[in-house]
Amino acid sequence: MLSRVEFEVVSGFYCNFFNWIIENEINISNIRCTDFGFTAVCNAGDYKKLARTAKKYQCRTKLLKRKGIYFSLRKVLDRKGIFVGMILVFVYIFVFSHMIWRIDVIAPTKNITDDVYSLLYANDCYCGAWFSQDKNQKLIQQIFMNVDNIGYVTLNFYKGILTCKVDATINKMPYLKDRTSGNIYATADGVIEEMEIYNGFTDVETGQTVQKGDILVSATYIDRNGTLQQVMPRAYIKAYCIKEYTAEVLFNKDIVIRTGEYTDRVLYKFCGKDFVIKKENTENYEYYDKEKFFEHVNLFGFRLPLTKETVRFYKTETVAVKNDRADAENAAKRIVDLLVKSDLSFISADSCEYYSNFTRQGVTVLCKVYGHYNITR
Repeated sequence: MLSRVEFEVVSGFYCNFFNWIIENEINISNIRCTDFGFTAVCNAGDYKKLARTAKKYQCRTKLLKRKGIYFSLRKVLDRKGIFVGMILVFVYIFVFSHMIWRIDVIAPTKNITDDVYSLLYANDCYCGAWFSQDKNQKLIQQIFMNVDNIGYVTLNFYKGILTCKVDATINKMPYLKDRTSGNIYATADGVIEEMEIYNGFTDVETGQTVQKGDILVSATYIDRNGTLQQVMPRAYIKAYCIKEYTAEVLFNKDIVIRTGEYTDRVLYKFCGKDFVIKKENTENYEYYDKEKFFEHVNLFGFRLPLTKETVRFYKTETVAVKNDRADAENAAKRIVDLLVKSDLSFISADSCEYYSNFTRQGVTVLCKVYGHYNITR
């Protein structure tokens, strides 16, 4: 149904105005004569032209009635804010149900938290990305496999918030950490000085010489009733051993260092697309290191579904390092001492002997340690 309006023409040269309407073939109907003019019905689109032309004939026009779908909906359209609000509600419901607006990682340590954030970002799970339930299950498995000290992981998505709760592994009690499920073997050659067998069966005695690989404590034994018993052995066995550690240091070598000069590439990630804001300039960089940082975007305290990624390119150069015989030998000795301290089985040392072997390329230092070790580790 076309929109039409009923109007009235009053005073002026309305007869001449009526003739102009006929001459210009403007469609009007329901024409009625009044005391000072006439009334008629025309298309809503023609009324503006009629009202403007009527002034040329010194006539005044007056709207009497409006008819049609447009005028029926106009009252509703005047309240468009209500409809826009209703539409936005449905849009927000859809967006919050499918887009990640915030990621919260609840973990016992900062290292685990940072590792989980990095793993999620590496798998395109960031603020502004679309959520996928299948991908969510795969992420849980990857967190278990790639993050250390993880005992239990939950990854829940609700109203735009992805919450990852991580529980750390429960460590064994100190008196159980050395317990094994099989036999305990000697990890080095030596003479047993002290023995404490907490669980299991052994044939060795204090003062006995053992070789690497010998069984110190057995997980099975036959009791006095002739029944085969199996346990989880645990023991502390201290022995006097002689161990050797070696380290090699070259006289001349090339190392790569950063010059302090860098350039950044800045981009924003949204819905799986990258929007580059700033490009890097690496024209003068023959070699460079690259580091990546990411952060959530906040606007006046409101977190937006955007993730800012910064890739920093550090300019590097190759520098030749030269060591004389004395410096190289001292560096090798420091490395050997660090190896000794890092040995988990090391208890204490009675004496140490150092032997140096010089070649054209560098020096090799051998350290022979006469000391006491826990040969169960």
